[in-house]
Amino acid sequence: MNITKLTRWSLAGLLAVSAVTAQAQAFKSQYMVIDLSGGPKAKKYPVTYTNEKPDLDFDTCRTKELWLRLIPAGTFMMGSPADEMARGKDEDLHQVTLTQPFYAGVFQVTQKQYELVMGTTPSQNKGDTRPVTNVSYDTLRGASAGSQWPANNNVDAVSFFGVLRAKTTLTADLPTEAQWEYACRAGTTTAFNSGKELTSWDRCPNMAEVGRYNGNLSDGKGRYSEHTKVGMYLPNAWGLYDMHGNVIEWCLDWYGDYGTAAATDPKGAKSGSKRVARTVGCDAIGYACGNRSAHRSPYHEPNISAPTYGFRIVVLPSTVQASVQRQPAQPSAEEPKEAVALGEAEDALAETCAEFKAIWNVYKTNAEKINAEFQPKIDAVHQQYGKALETLKGTVQRRGDFEKTKAVIAEIERFEETKTLPSTPDEEAIAEIKTLQANAIRPFAALEKDRLSRMATLTRRYGQALEQLLSELVRAGKLDDAASVKEARERAK
Repeated sequence: MNITKLTRWSLAGLLAVSAVTAQAQAFKSQYMVIDLSGGPKAKKYPVTYTNEKPDLDFDTCRTKELWLRLIPAGTFMMGSPADEMARGKDEDLHQVTLTQPFYAGVFQVTQKQYELVMGTTPSQNKGDTRPVTNVSYDTLRGASAGSQWPANNNVDAVSFFGVLRAKTTLTADLPTEAQWEYACRAGTTTAFNSGKELTSWDRCPNMAEVGRYNGNLSDGKGRYSEHTKVGMYLPNAWGLYDMHGNVIEWCLDWYGDYGTAAATDPKGAKSGSKRVARTVGCDAIGYACGNRSAHRSPYHEPNISAPTYGFRIVVLPSTVQASVQRQPAQPSAEEPKEAVALGEAEDALAETCAEFKAIWNVYKTNAEKINAEFQPKIDAVHQQYGKALETLKGTVQRRGDFEKTKAVIAEIERFEETKTLPSTPDEEAIAEIKTLQANAIRPFAALEKDRLSRMATLTRRYGQALEQLLSELVRAGKLDDAASVKEARERAK
């Protein structure tokens, strides 16, 4: 096959965005979604980003997909105040700063999600949408490389996180104790992340609102009488569910005193014999007081597992940049929708099929070149629109027109945040803004039409090259590669 002919086929705006742009896209998105539907035999789990919340009316977000919420960097008070009911002696109140954002699981990992990664579920009390249980720290991270935190964050290849990392290239892990409490509190300083306090150490109506514990086992939520379906109680301000109760959640750290001194990105004690776990769940000792935001549980050897032990995942920011280049974010004005279907799976196939790799690399290289051609033109349209808005603001300010000034400032703020133009002039905008939008939309639409036309040409010829490769692979008896190339051809269509 003469694949060098592909070098003449050029097109703009494919998946090749810079690493910086990719990371910015990811950290503008409120949610990360890991698609586990391929199951334990999948070579890769696709990762996408969205600002849409998970749809709790359907269980896909609890079974075939892992949803994580962006948690911003920030400073908070970790521990509990001296007057908090049922306060433990190890809950010293101190300031903690987390310098990097991270993604945290919207739910505790469920039995179906665990099964799709590992091939089986160890849970004693079955239910696809219930938290996976009977998992030890060593099972999740590994008893060899995975036991070395905080010296490093390595994990055993055969562990849950080892498999998930290999199939996503993300540094997925358990949260540190500080990350867990910060994510749980979501800006609150009270016993519960609803902004409410504990009213009684064993039974508390405020606890019953935010999670399953042994005081509300018969409330019927989730249809189970012990730990129940995830996402059935009130979320916190960041949209995380079940941070109070349901099952115990493993954290990374060794248990130890954390004192009263301010800390930045703490990693817990340097060594120990027991790992920290947070929230005591809903078993016989799952009282309301043990499910407070600040409660610490120091009794957990890394190899212990029981029907009360579960976990939620976090993804660290150091790997989001690299992963986004292979796992496309949601379509934007600068990324054609047709491009979103291609990328991650093709990169995975290129690592196993040399014949396909040559075609795919040429395709991406030409796409990058044309993207470099179009992007400055798109940027120029945006810059002109931004300057026009500033000029309009000065004009209406000099006229003393307060209402129009306010409207123009609002549009400037929207544009600076999103860097996007509407597809048509905003009907609710003032006339002057509509005119500016129309003037900008016309050249932008022309550029986009040209880019999409050239994309269609490249994709069609790329599909033709795959057709020829598919025939050659079948003749050569390389049926596994042929099946993968066939899937790539269908995505190209």
